[in-house]
Amino acid sequence: MKTVFRKNDYQILVDIEKRRACIVKGENNVSVSLEELTPLSSLAAKHLRMIGCDPKKYLHIGHTSQVILKEAAEAWEEAVAASKQVEKKTDTCLIQAFWRNLDGLLELREAEDTYAACQKSASLMLESRQRGLPPPQIMELRRKFPRAAAYVLAEAYAFSADESVAREARRAMHMLISNGDIKVALALLPSSPPEAFSSDQMRLTATDLRPPSY
Repeated sequence: MKTVFRKNDYQILVDIEKRRACIVKGENNVSVSLEELTPLSSLAAKHLRMIGCDPKKYLHIGHTSQVILKEAAEAWEEAVAASKQVEKKTDTCLIQAFWRNLDGLLELREAEDTYAACQKSASLMLESRQRGLPPPQIMELRRKFPRAAAYVLAEAYAFSADESVAREARRAMHMLISNGDIKVALALLPSSPPEAFSSDQMRLTATDLRPPSY
């Protein structure tokens, strides 16, 4: 940890990468989260007065009961800002990219899941006008949202018992989430149907998903 503030026997040490801090007072210390500062609550003010401290000199750490000296606010806030920058650089969460780059995924997945459920009903499938082919609605969604369709396919391969197939499928999923080339992602997948589907339930093979221009 790095010391960012010191006054007499009071000091604050922070670990920017772990977003943690340590407040030291004499021989005692307390570990706290590195969060933004908030105004002191009336209850904390009463407690500070009770022990002979001036409430005007303190601030809360986030929405916790922990307090620090107001004099340390500038150094603390600089540490908080630095920790946020580190978090942005090291954040491996792809949630934002997921929704930004996989347009139509929810709509397509709902249609695919509904179709898969229908496959289990022989009487429903008797009514199908295109035996052996997915409904036109699904085919249209696949054409409209090719990246989402490729992701659904890669996701099916990711559950393969063959670890090499599953590993390549996970690479394809990451590539699609990260706005990588759909053609390159599909090339990582086998041309045979995913193990998750029987021949009747087959959604599309990697070859079928490739637009004619590929």
